[in-house]
Amino acid sequence: MKTLMVMDPKMCSECKDCITACEKEHGTARAKKSSSIPIFCLQCHPDKAPCARICPTGAIKEEDGTLIVNEDACIVCKLCLIACPIGMPVIDEEKKAVQKCTLCMESDRILPACVEACKDNVLKVFSVEELEELKSDVSFAKVLEETLKMCQDKL
Repeated sequence: MKTLMVMDPKMCSECKDCITACEKEHGTARAKKSSSIPIFCLQCHPDKAPCARICPTGAIKEEDGTLIVNEDACIVCKLCLIACPIGMPVIDEEKKAVQKCTLCMESDRILPACVEACKDNVLKVFSVEELEELKSDVSFAKVLEETLKMCQDKL
């Protein structure tokens, strides 16, 4: 099932707790801080993700609807960093491989570490199907339409 993280940037207090939690969970933060709010992987469709399409070794593969990096196959050529429209893959110097957000899929967590750590409760995880259902709720419709459009443009 395709899963996306949605954030309300207006409600973010810019505390960086999400980035700290990600770094604690994975050793390297897979999210980045812009001049104000955190930036997260767009979770592109596996068939269309620029990072996966450009990888010369095929190290970025789809697993259960999420793209993951096979650290053993990664040669740290950095092409995925260049191809990503928002520059989200990061290099883990210790592992000598690229890392990217998987929404903590590889851990035993129910929610991603960043979502759990967000004291402002501005990070939410939804399946694409759930977002489609929420579109019928008038209070969410406009925000979700904009979010889905942005996501589909990036996919």
